Amino acid sequence: MNTSVLTPMLIGLIVGSALGGSVLSPLAKNVGKILNATFRNSFLVCLFSTAINLIIWNIFWQDAIKMGFFGLFIMNFIILSISYIVIGKFIWKCSWMQSIKANSIWILLYAFLMGYLLNKVSSMI
Repeated sequence: MNTSVLTPMLIGLIVGSALGGSVLSPLAKNVGKILNATFRNSFLVCLFSTAINLIIWNIFWQDAIKMGFFGLFIMNFIILSISYIVIGKFIWKCSWMQSIKANSIWILLYAFLMGYLLNKVSSMI
């Protein structure tokens, strides 16, 4: 990958993770009841999870675009659920159930958005 593609991806990853951290932090505190949830560690959850998600989508892009919106939504939901819940559990140092509760709303919103965007991009190809 050349720098003309990599640089905007990294900027998008950081900006998107900052936005995600600002949404995920209150969800972690209020829904997940994670006392040590801060913007900083929620940002890290988003950063690492999104990076893993991007790597997986980069590997399986050609197969994924053939699935349509519903298939993209389901695949993205599974990948996001695994990465956010596992990474959230270890970064926040909380229980599995707290990580599931904290991430559930965010994962649904993010999976829907990514499924929609990937479906739009695939229809342009």
